[in-house]
Amino acid sequence: MSNITAKNILFIGAGSNDFGLESEHDAAIYQVMPELKGHGINVFLIDENPYALSLESLAAETIWKPLTVENIKQVIKHNHIDTVLPLFGGVRAVRLWADVVQSWEHGDGLVPQTLGLSIDMLLRINNLADFTKFMAEAGLPVITSHVVKAQDDANELLRELQVPLMIRSLHPKNTNTRQMVERLDEFEEAIDNAKTQSMTQEIIISKAINGLKEIGMEVLRDFRGNKMKIGASEDMDPIGIHTADSLSVSPTLTIQDQILEKMRMYAFQVADLLELQGVMHVQFAFDDTTGAIYIIKVSPYIDQMSSRMALVTGYPVMLVAINLAMGIALEDIVLSHDFGQKMAMMEPMMDHITVKLPIFPFGELEESNVSVNRQLNSIQKSVGSTIGFGRTFIEALEKAIRSAHFNNATFSPTNMAHVSDDALIQQLIHPEDNRVLLLIEAIKRGYEIDELAELTNIDEFYFYQLRHLLQLELEIEKDVDSIVSLRRGKRYGLSDGLIALFWDTDFKIIRALTKEHNIDPTYKALEPSAGEFPENARQYYSTYEEENESEQVSDNTVLVIGSGAFRLGDAASGGYATTVVLSELRRLQYHTVIMNNNASDATLMQNLADKQYLEPLEISDVMKVVELENPIAIIVPGNRRKLIKALRELNQNVLILPKEKHTPSGPETTQTEFALNVFSDGHQIYPINITQHMVGEMRIVPQIVDLPKELTQTHLENPGVYQVIWCQNGNNWVDHVEVSNISYDTWLRPMPFGQVAFISKVMQVQWLRMTVRSLLDRMTEQDRKLLDNVNKLTLQTDVRLVASNIDYELHLQPTEPIDGTRFELGVGIKHYE
Repeated sequence: MSNITAKNILFIGAGSNDFGLESEHDAAIYQVMPELKGHGINVFLIDENPYALSLESLAAETIWKPLTVENIKQVIKHNHIDTVLPLFGGVRAVRLWADVVQSWEHGDGLVPQTLGLSIDMLLRINNLADFTKFMAEAGLPVITSHVVKAQDDANELLRELQVPLMIRSLHPKNTNTRQMVERLDEFEEAIDNAKTQSMTQEIIISKAINGLKEIGMEVLRDFRGNKMKIGASEDMDPIGIHTADSLSVSPTLTIQDQILEKMRMYAFQVADLLELQGVMHVQFAFDDTTGAIYIIKVSPYIDQMSSRMALVTGYPVMLVAINLAMGIALEDIVLSHDFGQKMAMMEPMMDHITVKLPIFPFGELEESNVSVNRQLNSIQKSVGSTIGFGRTFIEALEKAIRSAHFNNATFSPTNMAHVSDDALIQQLIHPEDNRVLLLIEAIKRGYEIDELAELTNIDEFYFYQLRHLLQLELEIEKDVDSIVSLRRGKRYGLSDGLIALFWDTDFKIIRALTKEHNIDPTYKALEPSAGEFPENARQYYSTYEEENESEQVSDNTVLVIGSGAFRLGDAASGGYATTVVLSELRRLQYHTVIMNNNASDATLMQNLADKQYLEPLEISDVMKVVELENPIAIIVPGNRRKLIKALRELNQNVLILPKEKHTPSGPETTQTEFALNVFSDGHQIYPINITQHMVGEMRIVPQIVDLPKELTQTHLENPGVYQVIWCQNGNNWVDHVEVSNISYDTWLRPMPFGQVAFISKVMQVQWLRMTVRSLLDRMTEQDRKLLDNVNKLTLQTDVRLVASNIDYELHLQPTEPIDGTRFELGVGIKHYE
């Protein structure tokens, strides 16, 4: 029974995607809004992200507006909001709500109650220096920090503390970053960077702890003070490399139980100190030499660790968190039949290992002639991540590597052979992307494990594991056509394609060999109790053991291939598109199976599909699932061309969700780009509208569109939204465009998913759902009528899609400007008169 009285609850969304902010908040909000609706509460949501699936939820009244203090106040007053829930929107929502509270005036009425944290605690966690002092006074192990504003004060502090130092902004404008200063000549620039990030021009300076281990722990607490640990992870790379850019492992493999127990106790103390009602991520630094533990960050809100722990443990983190925020005790939480009775109050157990691998944007930027600084440090450079599941570290690592990249060949043992010895030493000390491959290459060249551990501050355990992997691959490469080696390689997570590369053959031959000798994967259910209690499992991963726990869902199943890890040009918009596809398939009463491997992707919400396979998205992995589930169709994003080709060669019914392989280039700074947007149902083409694009912005041109004759004679086999592109010199906004005399031969392309999401919300027409119905020949008379009269729809023409304020210079130091609307990492909206 809840101890919270609430009639009208407002969720504050997370806003635009950014470094470290993918789709985890949107997925969390989408999951929990129906829970509140079911309790008779009126639910409202404000967000500015065009990729937000939660903005299309039927469980809430949604407001698509920029996230500002003024807009939130307006929503509160207009809708008589009595309760606000910022914790599901993450750090941005928490900071924004703190700003709203601090700007509240007498004439604004009563301040709505805040769920999960009191107003006092909310304001406290938004002042890092004050919160650190608060924890220190409570006897918790923290690193002393100092707040300064002037450069002279910073210089004075430098004499006292000495390098290395950690510098952060106080009251950051967006996401905060830790910048490590290891040399005196870096100090002044780091101070300037931190000041530009801060709304108050204040910075925090503390002693750096580079080289220590970083451990993350997710815990929860109810209003009675009951606490539980959900899970923990450790980074392979030491502090000094941003945790998002490091390989991370769950559960922890190199931390002793008594140390973990201490961290658990400290995390529980922090939860009590905050009087938290919800979930919290605490990050620790651990000195293996002295045994010292430090709390380095506290996040008492939903973040990427929350979504990752939900995925790797199978524990319903979001559903439990909303109950805790509503003042329901752990023992009183009632979950759906998908989970065991009283599952909410059982600490999850893991009988498997997961490896999270970061995804970097360097390749996509290089294709656009943009060079960046590839060296990894305390400032995040990755734009996404992927997860591999296995019974052993090596199996999980191999699957994470295969999940992270489309091409196996990149990950052969000889990939790093061209790196000189001097370059290898430099990258060991100053790491770059593809870190794991470099470490394997160093072992291959004869470097001793103890010297590698000393150079990198990576635990020796991981080098022993990588040496074992290298030996395994070299042995398999020499033992051509050996069924014993084939079986061994499969057990350790090697794909058909990689073994084929070792044996200089085709993956189809390896696939035939595995079938001939019954070398088949078994699928294990992901259950919070590790199989101790009966649960209606939906999530599975493969391994090579005896017992298979997965059975065919039905004979009317559609398999959807997710977009995998977020990348530039295929970030949250790709996840949004495949999530809408799953939702529409369910609405059409198909059984659904999703394959994906990205913990932040909304497609992996626990109840969105009938079954989830947390696997690499390569042909050998996909076909193993196909053979078990026997789907009537497989829906694949169009940019996965090799996968589509391979599936069709194996006589599968592949339906393509139109998508370009590479991000289309946008207009030059002196140009305006126009797009005639059309919809194809696979038989006929219908005009939709015209959009105008300039660097960093896009809008719909409010004019009636007729389909040119050239397009009436064009046949597009794959249903979906397409566009004809042309450019003009000059960059003025217009209200009418002449579409004659355009070349329709070379400029017809699929509309990027981000733009589809934008026009769908502006037009209130779900073009992706229409695409799914067309793919499955399920178009209705209402659909036909809408397409015939699309010109008569009332458009929300006062909205532009705009590039978000992402600090590319801080994260990547690019040689050329990066257009956010093109790369779809983070975009928002802007209203105008």
